[in-house]
Amino acid sequence: MVVVEEVYLPLVEDTYGLAPEGQKLRAFQKEFIDCINDESVDVMQLVAPTGAGKTLCFEYLLNQTHKVLLLYPTNALIQSQMQRFKGEGFRVANISSKILKRRGRERARELSGLIKRYDIILTNPDIFQAIVGAMYTNPEGDLIQVFREFNYVIYDEFHAYGEFELSGILTQIALFLNMSRCRVILSSATPKTEILKLLNFVLIGKYRQTPTINSVEAKPGFTEGEKPIRYRTEVEFHQGKILDRIEEIADTLTDATKDIKIGKPQILLIFDRVKDSNWFYSRLYKEYPDLYRYVEKDNGYDTNQIGDAPDFTKPILISTNKSELGLDYPIKMLFMEDGFSFDSFIQRFGRAARHEPAKCYIFTKKEANPLFTDESVGYQEFLDKIRFITDEYNIQTKKVVKLFTFRQALAIEGYSHQKYREQDLRAFFAVESGYSYRLWLNFFALLNKYDGLGLSNQNLARLNLLVKDLKNACRSLRGRSLQLPVLYQRGHEVRRTAYDVLSVLNRVPAAVEKTDEGLIIRELESDDPGPFIKAITLPYFPAMIDYQKRNDQFRDEIETIAKNALDVFPENQRGFMLNCIRSLYNSVDPDKVILPEEVILWNDKVVPLSEEAMEFYDD
Repeated sequence: MVVVEEVYLPLVEDTYGLAPEGQKLRAFQKEFIDCINDESVDVMQLVAPTGAGKTLCFEYLLNQTHKVLLLYPTNALIQSQMQRFKGEGFRVANISSKILKRRGRERARELSGLIKRYDIILTNPDIFQAIVGAMYTNPEGDLIQVFREFNYVIYDEFHAYGEFELSGILTQIALFLNMSRCRVILSSATPKTEILKLLNFVLIGKYRQTPTINSVEAKPGFTEGEKPIRYRTEVEFHQGKILDRIEEIADTLTDATKDIKIGKPQILLIFDRVKDSNWFYSRLYKEYPDLYRYVEKDNGYDTNQIGDAPDFTKPILISTNKSELGLDYPIKMLFMEDGFSFDSFIQRFGRAARHEPAKCYIFTKKEANPLFTDESVGYQEFLDKIRFITDEYNIQTKKVVKLFTFRQALAIEGYSHQKYREQDLRAFFAVESGYSYRLWLNFFALLNKYDGLGLSNQNLARLNLLVKDLKNACRSLRGRSLQLPVLYQRGHEVRRTAYDVLSVLNRVPAAVEKTDEGLIIRELESDDPGPFIKAITLPYFPAMIDYQKRNDQFRDEIETIAKNALDVFPENQRGFMLNCIRSLYNSVDPDKVILPEEVILWNDKVVPLSEEAMEFYDD
């Protein structure tokens, strides 16, 4: 066992009147406000560990006579922040797809009206990406004008976005900075230096300059009378998975419940996989009924479930990476798997010891105990050592830049029915940054030209279908996903949720039933670890795709189709077109793009997923 010591942040006098009466500001909070008052700064990076008090920085902006947009990666985080801001007396609005009630062109009017009506708006960046991608019915083309509305735009938990999402957010930032003189704030506990380099591709103003960027970082230090932002944490390492020690953990949990109070989660278990968290919860129900009554579960499955919401008065919470962002409970005992990256590890470890000392059991893929020879370590030293056993997630900037310019071209194409809007977008998006949207517009034009000639070339038709799917994926922030109703065992009851169909079918054995409202997936009980999808069919590939080897086969099939399709092009254009296609398929994860027509399961059962097969009601 190793003890991780407390973490403190230095205090300074509050000359802005932001802190509660009689209290001081943390040094980074004052630095943030000083930076806000420097009008030469276009983009600010706010770096502060979990629990440091970043939200208080945002409240300073909310107290001013400004229009502020706060963008969060998850709806759960939005709801948490909504409760806090309302509790502080702010008049805030949450905009989501569920709140928007109208359809067709009236939906765009409704969205625009809500944005103009409120000075403080909390939402996710997906809605603004849908505006950029012209996904709303808006023949006037004026919905994009909402990018002019704001004085401050805050992207919180910015580390949560990968290359695909970052390319969309850079496109949004380019519009926010060019369509108004707003300021953009990127907030994170685990920032990436690559992001600041990517911002150099966002050129702004008449002279197409790179944004002026300033960073504010919460650096550890001690001031007399300051409370720690992280308390002392006892850490015990185990190599393997939580499920490897279920009996031992159940005994530990049973002992812990003897002295625990009902009211809030105080014990947290974070699994890498939804399937494992579901299975652990079911095991507790079957084998440890006395313990089970103290336990709640909240993972991706439970987010969209129909029925009673999770009961967060229970003291033990089972979750997944969903808990990495924004969960703020007095967790004094944490069981966590080490996640899929160093960033993930930091976020999970940050859930405990925020309010009192904690005990943390960490389950790692690699042996960790030899790294710690001393009985106690400082927090930063602890993280430095952990880097040796976790994977580092480095943003592949070339992918982001290619998709960034591709999304720009899509926006220009999407607003081409309004020439003055199209010209505005061409001006806002920089062509001076090397890799340009002009390349993609030429690519689109050539594809349309030869497709319009009525040439009988099956591979060209397939290529156009593929490019259409790629365009549809890149119009939204996170790509394409088909969600179906899922019936699954949730402890003592069967619940219904909505979840990505390919994720469900691949990780659990399931029966797919056709009902009056479309397809429903019913999970089957099994100890088989899977995977359970054998193959998929796509309309533009003549052969089935081996789902477990889909990344490599996807690229190979595109290469073959593209080479055969480009025979109809003049020789001097073939190299350009092929390079564009390769650039696309090397930059996009196939899982962001593919919606198969059929899925072939492990038992050779074929599940049709075409619109005709599903026949969903339009709700």
